[in-house]
Amino acid sequence: MSGLRFSASAYRAMSTELFSVAPLESCAVAYSTHDPRTGTWVVDDIEVASGAAYERRDETSATLKPAFVVEIANRARAQGRSVVLIHTHPFEQGCPLFSAVDDAGEVALADYLQRRAPAGNHLALVLGQAGCRARRIGTTEEVATWLVGEKLVLLSQDAAAESAQTRYDRQVRAFGADGQRAISLLKVGVVGLGGTGSVLVQQLARLGVCDFVLIDPDVVETTNLNRLACAGATDVGAAKIDVAARDIRASSPGAKVHALKADVVDQHIAAELTGVDFIFLCTDSHASRAVVCQLAYQHLVPAIDMGVSITVRDGAVTHITGRVQMLAPDLPCLTCTDALDGNQIRREMMSPEQRASDPYIVGAHEPQPAVMSINSTVSSLAATMFIAAVTSIPGKARLQLYDGIRGTVRPTVARIVEDCLVCSKKGSFAKGLSWPLPVRMRASNG
Repeated sequence: MSGLRFSASAYRAMSTELFSVAPLESCAVAYSTHDPRTGTWVVDDIEVASGAAYERRDETSATLKPAFVVEIANRARAQGRSVVLIHTHPFEQGCPLFSAVDDAGEVALADYLQRRAPAGNHLALVLGQAGCRARRIGTTEEVATWLVGEKLVLLSQDAAAESAQTRYDRQVRAFGADGQRAISLLKVGVVGLGGTGSVLVQQLARLGVCDFVLIDPDVVETTNLNRLACAGATDVGAAKIDVAARDIRASSPGAKVHALKADVVDQHIAAELTGVDFIFLCTDSHASRAVVCQLAYQHLVPAIDMGVSITVRDGAVTHITGRVQMLAPDLPCLTCTDALDGNQIRREMMSPEQRASDPYIVGAHEPQPAVMSINSTVSSLAATMFIAAVTSIPGKARLQLYDGIRGTVRPTVARIVEDCLVCSKKGSFAKGLSWPLPVRMRASNG
């Protein structure tokens, strides 16, 4: 997800406050971490200018006092942040445009900020009633702006949706050409290409996702063939990511696929996900789920985690359960919902040598029951939740529980834990690159 990312609640609170004094123009400043590798800015704090901060203000312009601009630059420099200077165009219809007055005023501001806070990569944003537009300050280079929460919304677009290809006609009839275009614009990461992940990528490719990052360290084994979509006997020994990539390209020959035969808990692999638009977590590894969960909140990249469990006692199935949970600002994380096992995370983060020497780790991992139809049910719930998050489909559920014995799917809600170290401002929330991820570091060559 290249571009500027706001959490939904922070952006809406800012907009409400700025437009509360319309018809006067209003200003705010957002502080963000910038990742030049992915071209992303993650906003972690917003300050709306008080009345005392203006030197001049009317219905067509607003000028901040030099002292206030100095404070902004000093804070950005001290914290190593990039600045987003924000102002409103209260009367502009549709997605707003920067005015000639904006163009002229930004030249001096861009020069000053670059001198006072040279570590930052600073932006300007104009906010209208129906959207916004951002650019690198003092230039005409636009930057996409995203709203991340229960919905993922591209705010900075005003072009009419392109006519969809004939193959998507039935989907367009469901969620419109704008919805189809939204899906086609997204870069999607899928972690785990086993039972649920292999089914999921089939569905995503046919929905119209055309840019993928696939991550899985494993190869196809004979015991996988009962549940690995599109894998056959001749694929035994092949990387699971390669089987998934083959199926994506068979369905959508023009799709981009960046396939990584690797473990997402490794630092350099987790970093591959900070620039995607949406993540699906399709693994039973608690360590990988912990990494992706924190990444979702820390870098404002929405994710959907899914899990399947079949319990067998004395040769009889006693429980068939599934869970699908979206991870995004204003939604509880996996820590809040007690979905992670700390001891299991510790074990999975170890190297094979460390596991062998740990006296508290006994025996090998016992394979769990798996059935393709049950995996497919949960994968489909996840794909439908994704559609509801990025199109006009009015699905509200962001946490669903599946009971295969009773044949029910139950939407539920969970409480956000106050001061959670993952999804609250007391922890990693919106910290971007300024906060470490719980990853496995590369061994030093020294």
